[in-house]
Amino acid sequence: MQMKTRFGVAGLIALSLYLPASRAADTHGRYWIYGVGRQICSTYMEARKNGGIAEISYKNWVGGYLTAINQVQDDTYNIVGESDFQGAMVWLDSYCKKHPNNTITMAIANMTAVLYPRRRRAP
Repeated sequence: MQMKTRFGVAGLIALSLYLPASRAADTHGRYWIYGVGRQICSTYMEARKNGGIAEISYKNWVGGYLTAINQVQDDTYNIVGESDFQGAMVWLDSYCKKHPNNTITMAIANMTAVLYPRRRRAP
């Protein structure tokens, strides 16, 4: 690699370290939601009551969301802190009973905001 190219690549890397993190959303902060995150809490509560594939779909979606938060959130090893996945589901159940018309995405976004101060930090 030529010296000029090395400095160019190094400069781009250094610049990328100083750019603020951006979210992949439109100018209004909206983004596409996949899977059961688009459903409302009352639908979630019905699936929890009935069990089966529908309930498993919600649990898988929630587990994926929490895992993604753990991966991308700075200084976060586990967003649920000293609790566990079951504790997160209990939190979600409680929220959804109070807010049956909110989406699951809204519910879990609220949960992660509440839990953030108590998160287990990266080792």
